[in-house]
Amino acid sequence: MIDFDKNKALELAKNLSDKFSAEETKEFIKKFSDLSFIDDLKLLFGMITDKEYSIDKKTYLIIAGAIAYVVLPTDIIPDFIPGVGFVDDAFVIGMVVKQLKDEIESYKRFKENL
Repeated sequence: MIDFDKNKALELAKNLSDKFSAEETKEFIKKFSDLSFIDDLKLLFGMITDKEYSIDKKTYLIIAGAIAYVVLPTDIIPDFIPGVGFVDDAFVIGMVVKQLKDEIESYKRFKENL
């Protein structure tokens, strides 16, 4: 990804992260826990809400922005459309998991050592 695209993506993530709500996210996870991307969503949520684990601001913004995108009702494919409503949400979470692969592995090791 070129620098302009990265900056644009980070700005979008920052704007979305401003709308991040831990309570809304918990409710969303509870309601849709049967969807396959929810495990990754739970992991990402844990990374930014775990008081004992420290992440940098950029990583926080990316994760919080992705979670806000998934949780908020306004997204590219509305969640209420049966069968395809969560395709974009799964894609966003999948892209973040891929981008933050090393940080996620670090968090998993951190949790194993507690």
